[in-house]
Amino acid sequence: MDLKDFISTSLTQIAEGILAASEALKDTDAVVNPTRLTTYSNAAQGFGRTTERNDSEGRLVERVTFDVAVSTEGETQGKAGLKVGVASFGVNVGGDMKEKAGKESRIQFTIPMVFPSVRTKTVE
Repeated sequence: MDLKDFISTSLTQIAEGILAASEALKDTDAVVNPTRLTTYSNAAQGFGRTTERNDSEGRLVERVTFDVAVSTEGETQGKAGLKVGVASFGVNVGGDMKEKAGKESRIQFTIPMVFPSVRTKTVE
């Protein structure tokens, strides 16, 4: 996969993830990637506050930071491929260790979010 396709695919999947999260949370007061907000400095714990007309103080907007490892791997068995996944450290599944050679890159991004203060009502 060349760099142009990789960037396009990555950004498309991030945007689709934001839309899917917004849809899943539509019955709450959570807001993924709010549009009306005042941001704080980078040194602040929160990202900023919303500037909705009906809320004088605004709701706290948090930073949700992702660090995704993207690697190309070639196993000693002759298979090679692109693997995209959330970075994890020191994981050994099933007790099998394989020698792998490859290159790892990282994608880091932050999505602003207002966490829910009201729970959804579930129908039983």
